[in-house]
Formats: sequence, structure tokens, C-alpha cells
Amino acid sequence: MTVRFVLPPSWPALVGADLSELSTQATTIGQALTWLVGQHPEFGERIFHGEGLAPWTIVCLNNTHILDPDTPIPPGDHELQIIPALVGG
Repeated sequence: MTVRFVLPPSWPALVGADLSELSTQATTIGQALTWLVGQHPEFGERIFHGEGLAPWTIVCLNNTHILDPDTPIPPGDHELQIIPALVGG
């Protein structure tokens, strides 16, 4: 399954690279995110917390909110959106 990442606009500046065409092959959400962090370790603390997904980051597969990194990715091409949660008041 091909997963294309849609990342926050500020993240390319963190790594000094164009991330608009970033994609990987993965069978689970966690596998795709682990690949991403392997490529760009700076994203690790923004995506993961302990053994799970960070509560301050929203992960969506094709616009569907994902809470479990073990969620399988169905066959085909997909977008994995990573959205920083907004906090404050």
C-alpha cells in the first residue's frame, strides 16, 4: 500500500527539505509513521508518545481520524495526514 504523507506546513523548515512528495509502502499506520520518523527523527516526539500516538497530534488516513497505530492500511494509494492539535483558549 502506498502512503503519501500530508504534513503540517511548518515541518519542512524543521528538516530543511521539501516534503511534498514524501511517501512509503506500509501495511499499518504505525509502520508508515515509523518509516517517517526513521527518515526524519525530528518528527518523533511530535508523532509518538510512549508506545502510542502523541495526544497532541491528529493522524488521519484519507481524512479518517486514526487512534491506533496498529490500524491496517487497505490496498491502494492513500494519504496520511498529520495535523498538530491546536491548544489554548
